[in-house]
Amino acid sequence: MQKNKIAVGLLALVCVLSLSLVPAAAVGDGNIDGGGGSGSGGGSGMGDGSKENYWNNEDGCRITILKNGSKVYSMDWSNQPEAASVKKSFAPKNKMDYLKSGASLSPKWESYTSTVVPRKMPTIVGGAGGNNIEAIKRYFTEENCIRAISGGIGVPYEDLTGGDYRLLLEPIAYFTFKGTKWAMTATEAAMYDVQVKGQLRAWMKSLTHQNLPLSMFLEKTDPELHLEKWTGSKSGKQTNADIIHFLGMGIVSFKAKPPVVTPGEYDYEFRTDTDVIISFPLSAREAITPDNNAYATMSIGGKTFRKSFICPEGGTQLVWVQWHTPKEPQTLTASAFGGDSSVTLRINVVKLEEQTPPDPTYYDRNDGFTPPAAPDYGSNLNTTWGEWQAKKVFGIWTWKYVTYSASLVIHDYTLKPDERCKTDYRIGNGMTTMKSGYAVEVNVEPLVQYGGGVSSYDVTPFQNAVATFPEFSYQEYDRLLEKVDARRWSFKRNPYSYYSNRIHYTPLWFPDVDYVVPVCVFDAWTPGGQLYATTTDAVNIFGDVLDDWVIHIVE
Repeated sequence: MQKNKIAVGLLALVCVLSLSLVPAAAVGDGNIDGGGGSGSGGGSGMGDGSKENYWNNEDGCRITILKNGSKVYSMDWSNQPEAASVKKSFAPKNKMDYLKSGASLSPKWESYTSTVVPRKMPTIVGGAGGNNIEAIKRYFTEENCIRAISGGIGVPYEDLTGGDYRLLLEPIAYFTFKGTKWAMTATEAAMYDVQVKGQLRAWMKSLTHQNLPLSMFLEKTDPELHLEKWTGSKSGKQTNADIIHFLGMGIVSFKAKPPVVTPGEYDYEFRTDTDVIISFPLSAREAITPDNNAYATMSIGGKTFRKSFICPEGGTQLVWVQWHTPKEPQTLTASAFGGDSSVTLRINVVKLEEQTPPDPTYYDRNDGFTPPAAPDYGSNLNTTWGEWQAKKVFGIWTWKYVTYSASLVIHDYTLKPDERCKTDYRIGNGMTTMKSGYAVEVNVEPLVQYGGGVSSYDVTPFQNAVATFPEFSYQEYDRLLEKVDARRWSFKRNPYSYYSNRIHYTPLWFPDVDYVVPVCVFDAWTPGGQLYATTTDAVNIFGDVLDDWVIHIVE
């Protein structure tokens, strides 16, 4: 089963790559530097120039996809077909497997696999002229490349670039050693050289211990992955220990994305007298650790809030605050500053008022009326957000991005006849039938659920619900619902009800069709945005209330 999954993934990758022929904008951040620049293909600098030991002058790269620091997928890319010609390689592992997990080399004497990219990678392992590290960085951070990886591993592009994932890049050299063609990363070459007691270094010289390892290395330390930048020489042959620990790798990361807000005049629109969550994405060029005792300062509607602020180097940290909106409509701004950035948001506070339907009468008519389809006011059933957390390990602050989530669940929505209607009944499909002119009532039970690490400060409950009605074509009039117990929402009390019940009267003229009432529940706020949902239910109308009236003589 696993082999089938991998085969399908590679096929999908090839299909996506075939569409990726035009360069696109950069979407990733490349932590990549390079050096090398010595020797020449086929000459004594890259091998001994004999038929037994030489560089094949072909480029490849092992790409390992990491989520929150853990490997989820790995694949080799190459500029040319390699499967048939490569006779020896190692089971595909990455530098973190060897360096952090203590993995050992596992020989693989057949079935080497790589995916040939139609838009060729720039020269990675350079000869005498070195490589163009800026071209390499552009290639592996551009949108087409990231979309190709997304399609190949089955992770949606928006998820892959959302901040949880990283790409670990390791250049691959294809070369002939002792008459056999090999595929090796720099780490594998250094570890293999230790096994063969320096023979690889002696024969391949500048390839395996200079140009391959110096083709990529980190320009800055990655504290989350515990991988250090290279501060040594950018030319010359390197030791096996330095290659294993520092060289032959690059990292592409993606900034965590702030909550998505609907484009328009305002960044947020809230209702009056409502609890809300406002989020600000703040960034920092230099790492801000708990040792700095830093704060983000937020100002909203004349109130100031402070929150402890940490952020990795070059990262973005989401900070949020729970705020209660004013009782009167107004526009205002909310601002925050921390790290190296500030954010200003435009806020519109509006009043939600019921447009109470008129009291229906016996004389109302609407001949030829056909009810329209019930509208869907939209749903956002899940939100996610996250923040960076720092932990000190051996005196060094390490970073981890933690993701949180919240979701909306409608436990029940029921539209049913008012309890004073005594002639309703169930039909074969389970729907309730009633006569027009009687009233209906609703019961809705929405609930906000949230995962680990989320507190009540991070979410608000639902605070508003609205119903619209078919006799008004779901326009002009509505009824607000209110919370009547711990979980249940119902109509507000009807001012035209003799008993002041929580009901809505159907018009006497309503035709014999389904009476559908949509209810939208909303104003449950999280740092990742608002949770809301549209839910519908119906009763069947057959006949009218006059059918239940009997006129007779009283003696």
